[in-house]
Amino acid sequence: MQQKEYLVGVDMGGTKIAVGLLSGDGKIIKETRMDTRGHEGPEIVVNRLVEAINALSEGYEIKGIGVGVPGIVDTDNGIIHYWSTFNWNNVPLGQMLNAQLDKKITVVNDASAATWGEFNFGAGRQSKNMLFMTISTGIGGGIIFEGQLFTGSNMLAGEIGHVTVNPNGPTCNCGKSGCLEAYASGVSIQRRAMDAIKNSTSLLVEMEKHESRPIDTKMVFAAYESGDLVAQEIIEQAATYVGIVLANFIQTFNPDRIVLGGGVMKTNSRFIEKIEEVTQNYVLPSYRNTYEIRRSQLFENAALIGAANLIV
Repeated sequence: MQQKEYLVGVDMGGTKIAVGLLSGDGKIIKETRMDTRGHEGPEIVVNRLVEAINALSEGYEIKGIGVGVPGIVDTDNGIIHYWSTFNWNNVPLGQMLNAQLDKKITVVNDASAATWGEFNFGAGRQSKNMLFMTISTGIGGGIIFEGQLFTGSNMLAGEIGHVTVNPNGPTCNCGKSGCLEAYASGVSIQRRAMDAIKNSTSLLVEMEKHESRPIDTKMVFAAYESGDLVAQEIIEQAATYVGIVLANFIQTFNPDRIVLGGGVMKTNSRFIEKIEEVTQNYVLPSYRNTYEIRRSQLFENAALIGAANLIV
């Protein structure tokens, strides 16, 4: 017997948009992915998104549609105030979608959506206070406080990637210097490796030649696992700064669970072990047995699942 209502979740990324049809228990029944092409403008992207949602949900009764979007989002009014990738400003995404779909629409920051997904259906289940960090192209995050998604007074909470770890460090994409993202994101790890091999001997040089393509983050982690000293310095510095930031958050709001997601955390390496070690070293002794660090269970589906289940 078919259930009466289903949910649609959308994860809008800088490169791809994922659209999923979900049951009420967070299971993805079917999904589709397409190029974002945000440079074509919000109207064209919305039209393509509406087509995808209609095709995916044909024959199903849809309760609502939840959309996760990078950037600064006004969830109450469904507005993207700023999406830096495509320089979108004050885009009324909820209103634009509702005009064509006539469904309940919720628009939320993608990291907040992923946080909610992990808390309810992934590695955050059965926690009460949870910190989520996604380490991918950039670094984002979200906070669960007393079982609820905490977004702060202006819905801006959770910008973990832009915590300053070194005031004299490299310039971040946000314009500040020495952000965590400037050291530990996938793009930053790749960039630092490409700069480092210009003046040093490294396994990465051989890997670049052998694969006939520029160094990427996966290569850096592979070299790290092989004991390459250049890769080791880059990866362990990234892990150190992540651990320091986590230790500060642990001492600030005392979470019982920390979930690490994003493409960088998919690497089968000692990276997460190094993060755990540094975190343990930097928290006060009384905090050391109060939390656990887990790898994401949902990964690329976290924002899609979370956005669908934030429909109000």
